[in-house]
Amino acid sequence: MMYLPILAIVMIVLLISIFIFVVRQERLEEQKYKLIEDTLWVEQNLSFHLKLHETNLERILLDSQGMESQSLIMTRLQHLKTIHNEVAAITWYDTKQNVLAHFSSVGVQQKPWTLAIPATRVWGLAYTTEEGQAAVDLVLPTLDANNEISGLLQVTILLGELLLNHVPWWIVESYEVVLVGLDNEEIVRRSQNVALNPLSHTMSLDPPLHGVNVRLTPYSSPFLPLLNSLIMAVIGLAALAIINLMVQFYYARKRQQAEQALLSEKAFRSAMENSMTTGMRARDLQGKILYVNSAFCRLVGRKKEEIIGLTPPMPWWPSEVVSEAQERHYLQNQMPRAQSFETRFQHSSGKILDVQVHEAPLIDTEGKHVGWMGSMIDISSRKEQEEHADRQVQALQQTAHLMTLGEMTTTLAHELNQPLSVIASYAAGCFNALSDPVVDKDTLRYGIEQIALQNKRAGEIIRRTHDFVRKREPVLRPESLRGILDSCTEIMRKDFLKHRVALNYQKPFPEIQVLADKIMIEQVVLNLLNNALEAVRYLPLQQRNIQLTTQIQEGYALVIVRDTGVGVDEELVPLLFQPFTTTKSQGMGIGLNICRSIIELHRGTIWFEAIEKTGACFVFSVPITEA
Repeated sequence: MMYLPILAIVMIVLLISIFIFVVRQERLEEQKYKLIEDTLWVEQNLSFHLKLHETNLERILLDSQGMESQSLIMTRLQHLKTIHNEVAAITWYDTKQNVLAHFSSVGVQQKPWTLAIPATRVWGLAYTTEEGQAAVDLVLPTLDANNEISGLLQVTILLGELLLNHVPWWIVESYEVVLVGLDNEEIVRRSQNVALNPLSHTMSLDPPLHGVNVRLTPYSSPFLPLLNSLIMAVIGLAALAIINLMVQFYYARKRQQAEQALLSEKAFRSAMENSMTTGMRARDLQGKILYVNSAFCRLVGRKKEEIIGLTPPMPWWPSEVVSEAQERHYLQNQMPRAQSFETRFQHSSGKILDVQVHEAPLIDTEGKHVGWMGSMIDISSRKEQEEHADRQVQALQQTAHLMTLGEMTTTLAHELNQPLSVIASYAAGCFNALSDPVVDKDTLRYGIEQIALQNKRAGEIIRRTHDFVRKREPVLRPESLRGILDSCTEIMRKDFLKHRVALNYQKPFPEIQVLADKIMIEQVVLNLLNNALEAVRYLPLQQRNIQLTTQIQEGYALVIVRDTGVGVDEELVPLLFQPFTTTKSQGMGIGLNICRSIIELHRGTIWFEAIEKTGACFVFSVPITEA
């Protein structure tokens, strides 16, 4: 037996050594699996954004098919290039290789496409531009209204910008990311110039990029030797501690056994009595108190020594329940059975408590009924909560009634407050002018004209509110785009303040006149702003952002509404403007369909643009006209 501790120590040290070896092997395997997972993630992320460019370009070409004017497609291509930094150049050729349109970044020279027009989209091989940047071309055929090839679209994407924009910092902090060709020749690299680990993993980007692989190489860890030293020190200290504990355990065990035998019985009985939160009380048939626990003493605010031996009436009975309690005791002795009832106790401090009592007959070892055993629970808090809940329900009903009335009057009251105040001011001025012995007719006329003007303005506010909700035929006429957007932001201002959403509204400058039905365009803008508000209202405060901007492109004004919400599933994008398509639990799915009908009535276009990380971007165009 004396050698068992030594044998145990040897076994522990051996097990620790085996454990460290297994952990090191598992760590190496985990590092390999992590490397493979991260490489797969980078490959999927890069492929996703390349395919995203394919999808956006194909959607633009599909929307433009058969259009007589190509101004909108030019606008959308220019916008696509602007929001994606890796898109360096876009060139549109006809079937005779004539350039119809060209967009490129400063300092980027696109390599012309000299091969035949492909029947479907084609990714070219990676090459180096004249500026020394690695690039790849995406070529898509364009079709006319008869689905005949009418030209091609060549898009040049810089691979270096692709890595910079779409490989996150946490990958770059841990790995060197390199794009290589089939012959393992480096195409482009993103690295921190740190010593590399011999491990690496390569995955192909085909499709969409033929002959291009992505390779991740982790950086070497400088702390591995120090970690090994610390592990050895811990093992040594653990061995010494185990030896010391084994010696101490022998002496402490005998002392503990003796103390435990003495304390276990007392601790068991004390735990049973003091751990209960329910007051317990035993009394004989005459009502004399035989036993109480600590919870009962706290309930009545008296010590156990003061309670044991008391007979009715008890000092914790309020005066109004004394006769009821004594009558209950008499009836219980006549019919000994378990029962439950509510009563009231008075704490020694004078506080009145509502108490739930459960009592059952107390039977001795011979089976004789010798008294009653009862449990008491303070239900004062529950009673107060029930009363408070009733008061809250009544208050909420009254508040809901007041809110319903308030919602019907708030809008008109807010809008009419200013013109009515001005009318009152000018009316007072006219009265003051009439009291003057010498009446200035010009002053009086000006005041009356202002009263009439403000009265007309108040009537216009009522008419505008009425026009906004009633059905009518569209009236297209020159309207100020800034006035339309200002009106919409003013209507939505309270909602933005209520949900603490930041609106970045860039007013059109210079002034833009559009040919539109003002009320209908306001409906479109309000619908898009409401959708954006729904998308960000439950995000953290710093992420609740909405951007409302405008652009001018080829005779059209573009209105752009962008939010920082969760975005739109890729599967729903083609169905966004179809009826009954919605991502809201309570939505009907007809808002965007109505918006599309309104914009098409104005000879414009509305579309959705995918954003790289999170959020959604909706854009619509309306024709510009002279004032």
